[in-house]
Amino acid sequence: MVIAPDLARFIAGPVLTTLATRDASNRPMIARGSGGRVAKGSGQVEVAVSTRLWPETIANVRDNGMFTVTFVDPATYRAFQLKGRAVVRDPDATEVARAWAFVAETERLMTNLGVPIDLTRYWLTAHDVMIVSLAVDRAFEQTPGPRAGVALA
Repeated sequence: MVIAPDLARFIAGPVLTTLATRDASNRPMIARGSGGRVAKGSGQVEVAVSTRLWPETIANVRDNGMFTVTFVDPATYRAFQLKGRAVVRDPDATEVARAWAFVAETERLMTNLGVPIDLTRYWLTAHDVMIVSLAVDRAFEQTPGPRAGVALA
Protein backbone atom coordinates (compact mmCIF):
# COMPACT_ATOMS: atom_id res chain seq x y z
CA MET A 1 0.00 0.00 0.00
CA VAL A 2 1.46 3.36 -1.03
CA ILE A 3 1.23 6.00 1.71
CA ALA A 4 -0.26 9.35 0.61
CA PRO A 5 2.07 12.37 0.96
CA ASP A 6 -0.14 14.10 3.57
CA LEU A 7 -0.16 10.96 5.74
CA ALA A 8 3.62 10.62 5.31
CA ARG A 9 4.07 14.20 6.58
CA PHE A 10 1.79 13.45 9.55
CA ILE A 11 3.76 10.29 10.44
CA ALA A 12 7.05 12.23 10.35
CA GLY A 13 5.74 14.94 12.69
CA PRO A 14 5.78 15.20 16.45
CA VAL A 15 3.06 12.60 17.01
CA LEU A 16 2.66 10.00 19.72
CA THR A 17 3.57 6.61 18.33
CA THR A 18 1.99 3.54 19.92
CA LEU A 19 3.09 0.09 18.81
CA ALA A 20 1.32 -3.23 19.19
CA THR A 21 2.75 -6.71 18.79
CA ARG A 22 1.99 -10.17 20.08
CA ASP A 23 4.09 -13.04 21.33
CA ALA A 24 3.90 -16.70 20.33
CA SER A 25 1.08 -17.25 22.86
CA ASN A 26 -0.90 -14.34 21.36
CA ARG A 27 -0.26 -12.23 24.46
CA PRO A 28 -0.40 -8.57 23.38
CA MET A 29 2.41 -6.11 23.99
CA ILE A 30 2.27 -2.35 23.59
CA ALA A 31 5.18 0.05 23.36
CA ARG A 32 6.10 3.55 22.20
CA GLY A 33 8.04 4.51 19.12
CA SER A 34 10.54 7.34 18.86
CA GLY A 35 9.66 8.76 15.50
CA GLY A 36 8.43 7.42 12.23
CA ARG A 37 8.86 8.06 8.55
CA VAL A 38 7.72 6.68 5.24
CA ALA A 39 10.38 5.36 2.90
CA LYS A 40 9.92 7.44 -0.28
CA GLY A 41 7.54 6.06 -2.86
CA SER A 42 6.72 2.95 -0.90
CA GLY A 43 4.35 1.41 1.57
CA GLN A 44 7.17 0.96 4.07
CA VAL A 45 6.87 2.82 7.36
CA GLU A 46 9.95 2.88 9.56
CA VAL A 47 9.70 3.42 13.31
CA ALA A 48 12.55 3.82 15.79
CA VAL A 49 12.03 1.62 18.86
CA SER A 50 14.14 1.65 22.02
CA THR A 51 15.41 -1.84 22.81
CA ARG A 52 16.26 -0.61 26.29
CA LEU A 53 12.58 0.00 27.06
CA TRP A 54 10.79 -2.34 24.70
CA PRO A 55 12.85 -5.53 24.22
CA GLU A 56 9.70 -7.67 24.06
CA THR A 57 8.41 -5.62 21.12
CA ILE A 58 11.59 -6.21 19.16
CA ALA A 59 11.54 -9.92 20.08
CA ASN A 60 7.90 -10.25 18.98
CA VAL A 61 8.55 -8.62 15.59
CA ARG A 62 11.55 -10.88 15.05
CA ASP A 63 9.47 -13.91 16.03
CA ASN A 64 6.31 -13.37 13.97
CA GLY A 65 6.47 -10.04 12.11
CA MET A 66 2.98 -8.97 13.18
CA PHE A 67 3.00 -5.22 13.85
CA THR A 68 0.56 -2.37 14.26
CA VAL A 69 1.48 1.28 14.74
CA THR A 70 -0.83 4.14 15.64
CA PHE A 71 0.19 7.77 15.16
CA VAL A 72 -1.73 10.39 17.18
CA ASP A 73 -1.38 14.17 17.23
CA PRO A 74 -1.68 14.92 20.97
CA ALA A 75 -2.97 18.43 20.31
CA THR A 76 -5.91 17.41 18.10
CA TYR A 77 -6.27 13.62 18.57
CA ARG A 78 -6.08 13.18 14.80
CA ALA A 79 -4.96 9.56 14.48
CA PHE A 80 -4.07 6.86 11.97
CA GLN A 81 -3.38 3.17 12.46
CA LEU A 82 -1.26 1.07 10.11
CA LYS A 83 -1.01 -2.72 10.10
CA GLY A 84 1.11 -5.29 8.35
CA ARG A 85 4.25 -7.36 8.62
CA ALA A 86 7.52 -5.95 9.86
CA VAL A 87 11.21 -6.69 10.17
CA VAL A 88 13.83 -5.28 12.54
CA ARG A 89 17.14 -3.84 11.45
CA ASP A 90 19.98 -1.77 12.87
CA PRO A 91 19.73 2.00 12.40
CA ASP A 92 22.29 4.11 10.61
CA ALA A 93 23.66 7.31 12.16
CA THR A 94 21.09 9.47 10.35
CA GLU A 95 18.23 7.40 11.75
CA VAL A 96 19.57 7.63 15.30
CA ALA A 97 19.89 11.42 14.92
CA ARG A 98 16.34 11.57 13.51
CA ALA A 99 15.04 9.61 16.54
CA TRP A 100 16.73 12.02 18.97
CA ALA A 101 15.35 15.02 17.03
CA PHE A 102 11.88 13.47 17.26
CA VAL A 103 12.30 13.09 21.03
CA ALA A 104 13.30 16.75 21.44
CA GLU A 105 10.48 18.03 19.22
CA THR A 106 7.87 15.86 20.90
CA GLU A 107 9.08 16.85 24.38
CA ARG A 108 8.57 20.51 23.41
CA LEU A 109 5.10 19.78 22.06
CA MET A 110 4.03 17.84 25.14
CA THR A 111 5.44 20.52 27.47
CA ASN A 112 3.56 23.21 25.51
CA LEU A 113 0.40 21.14 25.99
CA GLY A 114 0.97 21.21 29.76
CA VAL A 115 2.35 17.71 30.22
CA PRO A 116 5.23 17.75 32.73
CA ILE A 117 8.42 16.51 31.12
CA ASP A 118 8.93 14.01 33.96
CA LEU A 119 5.84 12.16 32.71
CA THR A 120 7.26 11.69 29.21
CA ARG A 121 11.00 11.22 29.79
CA TYR A 122 10.67 7.53 30.66
CA TRP A 123 8.98 6.40 27.45
CA LEU A 124 10.08 9.16 25.09
CA THR A 125 13.65 8.14 24.33
CA ALA A 126 15.96 7.17 21.51
CA HIS A 127 18.38 5.14 23.65
CA ASP A 128 19.45 1.91 21.94
CA VAL A 129 17.00 2.16 19.04
CA MET A 130 16.38 -0.38 16.35
CA ILE A 131 14.35 0.33 13.23
CA VAL A 132 11.13 -1.60 12.71
CA SER A 133 10.25 -1.50 9.02
CA LEU A 134 6.55 -2.15 8.41
CA ALA A 135 5.18 -3.23 5.04
CA VAL A 136 1.76 -1.62 5.36
CA ASP A 137 -1.12 -3.69 4.07
CA ARG A 138 -3.96 -1.96 5.92
CA ALA A 139 -4.45 1.62 7.14
CA PHE A 140 -7.29 3.20 9.08
CA GLU A 141 -8.31 6.62 10.24
CA GLN A 142 -8.68 6.49 14.02
CA THR A 143 -9.49 10.11 14.85
CA PRO A 144 -12.37 10.06 17.34
CA GLY A 145 -15.62 10.74 15.50
CA PRO A 146 -17.67 9.38 12.63
CA ARG A 147 -14.64 8.34 10.52
CA ALA A 148 -12.93 6.32 13.27
CA GLY A 149 -12.14 2.88 11.88
CA VAL A 150 -12.64 3.84 8.24
CA ALA A 151 -10.11 2.12 5.99
CA LEU A 152 -7.88 4.37 3.92
CA ALA A 153 -7.64 3.65 0.21
